[in-house]
Amino acid sequence: MTQVVADTTVQAGKTAAASVLACGSGLMGDVSWTQVSGPAITMLSAQSPTVSFDAAGPGVVKLRADVRLASGATESPTVDITVEPRGAGSFVTVRSDHSVRPGTDTSVRAWPTLAAGENLTRIVWTQVSGPTVEMNTSDERVLMFRAPTVASDTALKFRATMTTSLGRQDADDVIIAVERQTLAKDSLLDMTQRVHPYRSAARYAGVLKQCTYDVALYYTDSVRNNFCKASTLPLLQEEVGPGAVPTVAQVMGRVLVSHDFLGANFEQFLLTQDPHGDFRRMLAGTTAIVLGSHVRPSFYMSATGAIYLDANNLWLTAEQRDVVTEVPDYRLAFDDELNFSSFGRQVRGNDYARRALPSTERMTRSVDELLTGLGRLLYHELAHAADFFTPAQRTLDPSLSIWGNVVGRISGGTLVSDALSTRYPLSSVEMAGLGQVMFQGIKATEVQKAYSATDVGRFFGADLANDEYAYSTPREDLAMLFEEFMMVYRHGIRYDIAFTNALRDGMPSSQVLVAWGQRGRIAEAAIKPRIKLVLAQVAPWIDPAVVDTLPAAQLMRVGQTWDANLVLGGSSGLSGISASKIVSKQEAAQRLREDARKPRD
Repeated sequence: MTQVVADTTVQAGKTAAASVLACGSGLMGDVSWTQVSGPAITMLSAQSPTVSFDAAGPGVVKLRADVRLASGATESPTVDITVEPRGAGSFVTVRSDHSVRPGTDTSVRAWPTLAAGENLTRIVWTQVSGPTVEMNTSDERVLMFRAPTVASDTALKFRATMTTSLGRQDADDVIIAVERQTLAKDSLLDMTQRVHPYRSAARYAGVLKQCTYDVALYYTDSVRNNFCKASTLPLLQEEVGPGAVPTVAQVMGRVLVSHDFLGANFEQFLLTQDPHGDFRRMLAGTTAIVLGSHVRPSFYMSATGAIYLDANNLWLTAEQRDVVTEVPDYRLAFDDELNFSSFGRQVRGNDYARRALPSTERMTRSVDELLTGLGRLLYHELAHAADFFTPAQRTLDPSLSIWGNVVGRISGGTLVSDALSTRYPLSSVEMAGLGQVMFQGIKATEVQKAYSATDVGRFFGADLANDEYAYSTPREDLAMLFEEFMMVYRHGIRYDIAFTNALRDGMPSSQVLVAWGQRGRIAEAAIKPRIKLVLAQVAPWIDPAVVDTLPAAQLMRVGQTWDANLVLGGSSGLSGISASKIVSKQEAAQRLREDARKPRD
């Protein structure tokens, strides 16, 4: 049996939602929502238990959910949602209702629409129904919480109440459904949400989920696991043939998505932003690509051979962005006790390679704008995949799992990253220790807490890493080398890295001073042999000699602000992020926060 929890009445301009819940055994297969009647709507999550839509105009919207239960039974419950005209004045809308699995950190945002002459005074969140959760509303416009453990599918309802400067109040409710999930003993994955094949008729669509994103997958050691054999889900290279470059269509046959727009945007990116075929060549070394609104951080898993990508790199419209979680990467707090901050950014010439994308604004972006985020991320995660399965090592034993095909090389220390560590090892003991603090969550020692930005710049600058993330693991060392090289070689985007005094909440950019910094460190003479070794193995179609053509690295001006060091190698009447245009204080602050939280995938 199923039940539907839904808004019965909403005002035009707000978001309406409906969620189908299983009473007992749980939903077995995919859910499919369709509109039966009423004013036309757009549903971005039509294959999720919870569907939401912006109610544009008055009328009655009838929806039907076609579901299959664990018992094998099918049901098609319907629900009517009445959209009423909205009165004049300020109002608040909460976006976006959705479904998650227990233990998943999730978020929703309240969007005030203010009438002329009114300002926002406050927003107060309350939980209306469902098991009580600990609400994080440190930003009053955003509610974050961790989905509770539930014995059966459960709907949680929250309310945001807005008060304006003129005393007007308005409220909006949001539904977050928590799907029951039973983990296997020693489960490999904690699934955050439901996913489905983007191409349901593709050759391997029927096994993508069970082999790469299923809580039934377990691992206790290299022998005791239930991973799929390579004959069940092989690397994409086996499907397209030895040495062949996959087509975009073949790649899309390996894609799992939480929302169909993620697959559509990924497909357009590959069609328009991969003229050299680098991404497709490297995707041949994977089994699947999982695109999820609650995947954070992104990662590659050698046990499944799949990459798992954060949907924040794939949205193109404000409505698409609404479904992506705002919960921060949990690793960002690891360095809170250190006495310095690390900064990073992508630049073209003496300007940012991308525009600021504040979460407080309803924005759109074009497919080519995905390059700085999605392109960078793909180079990084696919470098991991190629570390484990180089183009020369993609002919596998079909009787073994993906893991079974690589575990011997892992234990034998014969991966490309192992060769990199052996031939060109990182030598800074201090940075090795800080890497475990900053990226692995090891508690900082008193000595490490006392390091200044000048100290860290000295440790780092004398070593062979191009990014401090290299000190997390040897695997990340390789991935950061490849990522930075490909971004400058293929796209003319260079990376800045710097160490400054510790950035604290509310600190203006004028107080963030560079103690050591460099642009384009990948071109340092001592680092070039390292990237050449990596290129020869993970991307052999690129001549390693091109490494010698990279633009020379540039040191930053010590003692000047991070902003002022955006312009290097020339003079300007303006400094910092104002070098090419005048920007608002809000944008400057947004840039500062983003730069201090570099992607760490």
